[in-house]
Amino acid sequence: MLESNCTMPTEFLLVGFTDYLPLRVTLFLVFLIVYTLTVVGNLGLIILVNINPSLQTPMYYFLSNLSFLDISYSTAITPKMLMNFLISRKSISPSGCALQMFFFSCFADAECLILAAMAYDRYAAVCSPLRYPTLMSRRVCTCLVVLAYFSGSMTSMVHVCLTFTLPFGGSNIVNHFFCDIPPLLALSCADTHVNELLLFVLCGFIQTSTFVVILISYLRILNTVLSIKSSGGRSKTFSTCASHLLAVTFFYGALLFMYLRPSTSYSLNSDKVVAVFYTVVFPMFNPIIYSFRNKDVKKALQKLLERTLYKPSIMAVWNHTVVKEFLLVGLTENPNFQIPLFLLFTLVYFITLVGNWGMIALIWLNAHLHTPMYFFLSNLSFCDICFSTVFAPKMLINFLSRHKSITFSGCLLQSFFFAVYATTEGILLSMMAYDRYIAIAKPLLYTVIMTQRVCMQMVLASYSGGLINSLTHTVGLLKLDFCGPNIVNHYFCDIPPLLKLSCSDTHKNEMLLLIFSGVIAVFTFVIIMFSYIHIIIAILRIHSAEGRRKAFSTCASHLTAVTLFYGSGTFSYIQPSSQYSLDQEKLSAVFYTLVIPMLNPLIYSLRNKDVKDAAKMSTCVKQLNTMDGRNNTNVSDFILMGLTDSEEIQLVLFTLFLLIYLVTVLGNAGMMLIIRLDLHLHTPMYFFLSHLSFLDLSYSTVITPKTLENLLTSTKYISYLSCFTQMYFFVFLGTTECFILSSMAYDRYVAICNPLHYSVVMSKRLCCSLISVCYLNGFMDSIINVLCMSRLHFCDSNVIYHFFCDTSPILALSCTDTQDIEILIFIFAGSTLMVSVIIISVSYLSILSSVLKITSTSGRQKAFSTCASHLVGVTIFYGTTIFTYLKPRKSYSLGKDQVASVFYTIVIPMLNPLIYSLRNKEVKSAVIRVIQKRQGSGLLK
Repeated sequence: MLESNCTMPTEFLLVGFTDYLPLRVTLFLVFLIVYTLTVVGNLGLIILVNINPSLQTPMYYFLSNLSFLDISYSTAITPKMLMNFLISRKSISPSGCALQMFFFSCFADAECLILAAMAYDRYAAVCSPLRYPTLMSRRVCTCLVVLAYFSGSMTSMVHVCLTFTLPFGGSNIVNHFFCDIPPLLALSCADTHVNELLLFVLCGFIQTSTFVVILISYLRILNTVLSIKSSGGRSKTFSTCASHLLAVTFFYGALLFMYLRPSTSYSLNSDKVVAVFYTVVFPMFNPIIYSFRNKDVKKALQKLLERTLYKPSIMAVWNHTVVKEFLLVGLTENPNFQIPLFLLFTLVYFITLVGNWGMIALIWLNAHLHTPMYFFLSNLSFCDICFSTVFAPKMLINFLSRHKSITFSGCLLQSFFFAVYATTEGILLSMMAYDRYIAIAKPLLYTVIMTQRVCMQMVLASYSGGLINSLTHTVGLLKLDFCGPNIVNHYFCDIPPLLKLSCSDTHKNEMLLLIFSGVIAVFTFVIIMFSYIHIIIAILRIHSAEGRRKAFSTCASHLTAVTLFYGSGTFSYIQPSSQYSLDQEKLSAVFYTLVIPMLNPLIYSLRNKDVKDAAKMSTCVKQLNTMDGRNNTNVSDFILMGLTDSEEIQLVLFTLFLLIYLVTVLGNAGMMLIIRLDLHLHTPMYFFLSHLSFLDLSYSTVITPKTLENLLTSTKYISYLSCFTQMYFFVFLGTTECFILSSMAYDRYVAICNPLHYSVVMSKRLCCSLISVCYLNGFMDSIINVLCMSRLHFCDSNVIYHFFCDTSPILALSCTDTQDIEILIFIFAGSTLMVSVIIISVSYLSILSSVLKITSTSGRQKAFSTCASHLVGVTIFYGTTIFTYLKPRKSYSLGKDQVASVFYTIVIPMLNPLIYSLRNKEVKSAVIRVIQKRQGSGLLK
């Protein structure tokens, strides 16, 4: 009777990760970047394998199919997930759900079998090298691949048919971000025991059989490798399997956790987080693993880049040399103007970042601004940030350096991103004009016409237009030859000055630039003119002067921004080549690349009543939250319980921590001073080490002084603002340290594995870039963390059972649902740790492989000793961090975590300078030299 009332729903609703809008937008951006890297990386690997004759082997044939599967099953999930982040109703039809399940299951099962086939291929190559061409013939490889796809299709078809013949009654809400089998079985009103058993049997059979093949293959490989007498031979043989072994570990680890376990231990919430890794993240990692750890792929890629980017024409080979870098003239060559311009444009860039990020944050956090107009404005602010960031950092560096060079590939990338964001901004401004036209001319139909879906489509069309236009011009530049002069008379790589340097015929490129720029400018300008003509007609029909003024005031900010952007852009590009002047274009370019991105948030805030009211409202709400506890936040300060309540133990701990802090300050400050004073330590390794010491000193100072103060006082209060400031700097400095340690691991990899290229690879520019990326990642991670935490409400208890304001104990105090924030923090912390751990692991595996190739024991010892200090520091830091943060909430224990936190916040910053000085001959020698120099200068006096 119950089953007869069950029917197939007309649609399913996907819960996804969170309903909190700022988190959804953040996750959208993160997963969009991941998906882009997945598609580009895997597609690039497929193209590389197919066009390079040296990669036409069984191993790379399977690898190209693996990349195809990664693209396919990531595409089955990610686009729908990205769309759901930006719409309120996350529905999917039953047929769409069935197709998504079918393709995901098909490609995932096929990937299991392909990985097993690759393991068998490695077994044949290592254990039977003489019979390898016979065993792994083209027919055998094709049969294995066809078998993989066929098996995946069959098992997927069985699951989909059995799942969608079940009756579904009651709820149609799928507690997942895609149509997976377990959450759909949970919705059925029939007995799903047979389906669950079949899922377990089929998945278990495929995973077990493929796992057995992989295990047997690697046991045979290991046996063969151990029988090789020379260490170089063992290392070389095993290195052919390292990439595959790493990919297998990642893929099977997640799948085994997900599916091969009893139904009673199943948890949809925990599985959603795990599912992100094997559906979205792992497909991105596979091409990275197989390119960074594979010499054949790296050589093929290098040859392709040289052939594509640096391929000269016949005339160039005969008469010219190929340009591999350009020199940017900049705005002026007068050294007296360099420093003033540096200070001026630093201020402009800083205001641009603060203003636009502030505008985005204000729109996200204020419900009154969740309208189409401000949705477009937030995207405009994002474009302004990216647009300005393409030029400003490089220009600022060039103001302070004599050699203002940029590589050929760097120049093309700058030109590419400039065209993307400039075109996107132009189209966005026309979309905003259309939005104003609908709002004023058709106010009753506004909510019907400007729906969330339409707005999303308009924004995606803007970015797509920018991408297509940019790709067209970049491909055109790639076909040109640059043979003689390499001096770009500009401060960035714009297309016209680059065309002047080419020794090829640039007539087609000039025509292409004029046509595309003209078409886009005319198209967007027509939309803007059409919109404003209708707006003026609609305004003139309003009888009251107040009504006309109010209607037109909603367009004033946009009209000002359009005038500035299109005025400078039209002056630069829509003019005949004969009238073109690079000096005039440089001046106008300053406006649309640096000044306008700064002015836009000022225009939309100073001239916009809604934005000003929202800013005032946000300020008032924060003041009310702090002063009188409205909006469900009754906490104005917190109480830190510390490590113990015993006064005797507190006194002992105060003495101990004071001593540790003094050693930390002296050790790290001394390390920075020694590196600064001794010229022998002016190397990349010690450049990173000085920053590591600065970070240790800083984030110990964030925690320890307050901890010492609380050990001597009975009232251990910390204000709301101070608590969140402490948490911000702790996350910022901790995340930055993770990436600094991974950069140091990469530095050691280059020093040991590529010693002859070390000075070229680890140039000063690359080191500064790596450091900047480390600090930027720390800044972004901490900003997101604090923004999420600031949305929590604290109603009852204000007692933090910790000695500092860490994320976990503060989450435990909140009286609101923290699940979304916990998932986001877990994803960001997990991603940070995973990326840095992978870089460190890959670096040290390569180092170990290189060290084992060294025949002499002293040589191996000397090579590995340069990494010993870093390896000890990494082990201590990551061990405590992983123990503290990357574990389920149910296993969380404040007592255990307090002890672990003492190590990575107080003890490790003290140990690092000791590890790097006591275990490092160069540092000890430098200390002796500095002391002797001081003593010598004292004697002379």
